[in-house]
Amino acid sequence: ALADAAADALSAVPDLTIIGMPAARAPVFSFTLGDIHPHDIGTVLDSTGVAVRTGHHCAQPLMARLGLVATTRASFSFYNCERDIDQLIAGLHRARSLLS
Repeated sequence: ALADAAADALSAVPDLTIIGMPAARAPVFSFTLGDIHPHDIGTVLDSTGVAVRTGHHCAQPLMARLGLVATTRASFSFYNCERDIDQLIAGLHRARSLLS
């Protein structure tokens, strides 16, 4: 349920592209946000208390194939709740307003 809620919330963020949307998925989302570099997104999110990973994620050949420099990756687990999704989305909107 958390993965579905996160997918819906992320899909509603303007200029956000989720990289890969399989029918059956783990609660892990790699994405880009317009032309904003993922490291900058990670810095803004960190300042709001949201922890994400940025970079190649040990998948440089895939990144090259997709024409991507890097992505931002948000992962959810049993200790997360919908409030964490809301905080991520608020941080992404903040990143868009600061960096777009």
